[in-house]
Amino acid sequence: MKKRNGLLFLVPLLIAGACSSEGSGVVDSFEDQVDEELGTEVFIPEFEEYPITSAEIQTVPLAGTKELLVTYSGEKGELKSDEYIANHEEAVGSEVLYGIYEGEPFLFRIGYDGFEAMSGDGSTETVEINGVDVRYMEAEDNGKEFLAAFFNTAEGSYSIEFALNEELTREKAFDIIGTVIEGADI
Repeated sequence: MKKRNGLLFLVPLLIAGACSSEGSGVVDSFEDQVDEELGTEVFIPEFEEYPITSAEIQTVPLAGTKELLVTYSGEKGELKSDEYIANHEEAVGSEVLYGIYEGEPFLFRIGYDGFEAMSGDGSTETVEINGVDVRYMEAEDNGKEFLAAFFNTAEGSYSIEFALNEELTREKAFDIIGTVIEGADI
């Protein structure tokens, strides 16, 4: 399996922006396309209390790979204009599969790619969730707390970035990670 240092990609995303996996079927609208683009089945959970506000596949130019990013927010909001979405796709090198909704406030983002993630600088801690070693780190920026985590699967890795608050606590973040682990092909 290919390897990549996961935290180098997580930290910029962090600064930029009771669990139930039962949802409204949003994932059904783009799940087959994700699986085809990435060449493997990817588990994308839905949470009633955290609507998906965007899903996109980004091309990582230097690595020549594709990565899925699914963003969850407190409220879905209005769908952005076609022009906004086209400009976003061009600016970040992505293909938007769902959304982009206004999504306030940003709460967390789940990413998946076909590389094994590693922590190269030793700044992460490890916690076992549902029998899987999850590497994570916590950070603070301008009074906001963030938690970044990743774990590897048989085919790649999941990375999850959280903007913690009073309702989306560290414990709730670990519950969400547990939900992803339960559905992923470990």
